[in-house]
Amino acid sequence: MKKFVVLSLIMVLGLGILGLTSCGSNDTELSFAWWGGDMRAEQTVAVIDMFLDQTDNVSYIEGTFAGFGDHWEAMLTRAAAGDLPDVMQQDVARLVEFVSGDLLMDLRPLMADNRIDVRQIPQTIIDAGMVPGSQGVYALPIGMNVIAMVYNRTLLQELGLEAPRNMTLDQFRDLGREIYSRSGVKTNWIGADPSIQLEVHLRAQGVNLFEGTTMGGTPAHYVEYFEFIRQGIEEGWHIHPADLLGRDGAAMNPMWYPPENANLRTWNSPVWSNLAMAYFNDSPADMETAFTTFPSHDPIRSTFGRASMFLSITTHTDNVDEAAEFVSFWLNSVDAHRHMLGERGVIVNPTVAAAVYNDLTPTAQLITEFVEWTNSGNSSPFIAMRPQGAPEVVGTGTGELQRLVDLVGFGELTPQEAAQMFFDFGNATIR
Repeated sequence: MKKFVVLSLIMVLGLGILGLTSCGSNDTELSFAWWGGDMRAEQTVAVIDMFLDQTDNVSYIEGTFAGFGDHWEAMLTRAAAGDLPDVMQQDVARLVEFVSGDLLMDLRPLMADNRIDVRQIPQTIIDAGMVPGSQGVYALPIGMNVIAMVYNRTLLQELGLEAPRNMTLDQFRDLGREIYSRSGVKTNWIGADPSIQLEVHLRAQGVNLFEGTTMGGTPAHYVEYFEFIRQGIEEGWHIHPADLLGRDGAAMNPMWYPPENANLRTWNSPVWSNLAMAYFNDSPADMETAFTTFPSHDPIRSTFGRASMFLSITTHTDNVDEAAEFVSFWLNSVDAHRHMLGERGVIVNPTVAAAVYNDLTPTAQLITEFVEWTNSGNSSPFIAMRPQGAPEVVGTGTGELQRLVDLVGFGELTPQEAAQMFFDFGNATIR
């Protein structure tokens, strides 16, 4: 039977609420929550529409979306109220917390009888949804990301410079100084999420950011991370944290805005590989963007990839079979991934990835090839799980790390003081 979709978009407390309806033979309703902006919402709505068009088991899906921080604020509120959606997008930063609270289903029984079909999914991808101390699988990723650094290739070509892959930290510092001295454009070491660069910096020293429920290493391992910020700001070639405030949205990206003031722009930005797509799409027509690896003292040792865009079924659902069918669709639908074209990361199902590759945009193909290159001898294994309390320590924009980065940038703390304070706060907070 041909189905139809009715879409309504209501903005409430920063959340997008989307209702989709089919005229299937079953009146089961599902709810689904994810994070992301309008482009991802449009893609997700289209995928939900495809799912409703091919199932007779679900008649309606209510979707909610928000930015990353607002998503988690809403999910924590709903968890406390016993009202989580049937299916939710999860992240390694919160998975341990939600599993410990008995809020997510163990998906192994659903995979065992193919209600969630993972026959084409590599075991390493499935294992990414496990948490330390448990044999359960509580989330399944639909994408794969690696850390990357987007940069203004047009500017570097004009200056006769290049940003090689596996660049060392010393090369990166020298490149930033050279670009600034010749163009006035600054360097961005901390990006939008300073914890990612910190993770890279620690891994180059053989240390993980979190070692179970303690902070990795000693305060001495953290000093150079903050010192790099202090040195760059004092010498002028690193952008000041104050100049990154309010840069929400593509139009105000510091890589190209403001166009009339080079001193407030950066030539680079650390990102996850799936976010590189937005940089390629949003950059000005006269700017060619490219990407390379994050800089560090030991690039291969510190570079890592991780499964991303996890989907979980919550213990609040009354519709386990239908929720499982929905998750399975995300993993295995060629049409769905042909529509998303890599926006949620490199496809984890090899059969689907092969079927879709020729339909990817040139940018998505570049990102796919970069991820494959990174995972073929140019990175090291990564333990992705973060303990409870990690968002308070390294949460994007709100964690203690961001506060200390800003204080070092403003000259109110020395790198040594910031390293000690961060280490102590982390050990007192994670559990």
